[in-house]
Amino acid sequence: MFPVPATPSRQEKNAQCRPHRHNGLVANVRRFEPRDREAVWALADIPFKGYTADPIAPIPLPVPDGPGHWRDLVSPERTFLAMGGEFLVAELDANIVGMGGIRSNERREAEIMRVRVHPAVRRQGVGRALMDALEQRAADLGFRVMHLGTTVEQPEAIAFYRSLGYKEIGREAFPTWVLVYFTKPVGSR
Repeated sequence: MFPVPATPSRQEKNAQCRPHRHNGLVANVRRFEPRDREAVWALADIPFKGYTADPIAPIPLPVPDGPGHWRDLVSPERTFLAMGGEFLVAELDANIVGMGGIRSNERREAEIMRVRVHPAVRRQGVGRALMDALEQRAADLGFRVMHLGTTVEQPEAIAFYRSLGYKEIGREAFPTWVLVYFTKPVGSR
């Protein structure tokens, strides 16, 4: 964990690790740092269709050559942080095991993006810790509404977001997938 200064600024407080405990697992949620880039790319590269928890998946994940289809992950500093948003990682035993970001959409809602949890630690509270931290940062940044989209091919994600109080507001069909959109007022449970 980062040392805590005697009188931290608001920005410094928000960038510090936040320990989260669930079933004996302790993960720290903190702001993305450049040293996390390859681990973030590896998480972005994992399969995210169907039921994907896999307790024997290797930690750390193999590092890909780049961010794959997720061009906004080339530089989360530019595409999230510099745009008035946030990009967080969850760290367990010095390994990045989760990630997620927020940035403003065209309606000035906190758009939640790139939420991923390592298959070996799914269903152990890491996703909930990330979402709690993203929602808190959205409140700190002045957002009033959270917005996210996921695909119908991710039934666990749909159930997870519903369990957090997100309400489905619509669906949109594309040639190869269907997106499901959710919203939630910031600060609601």
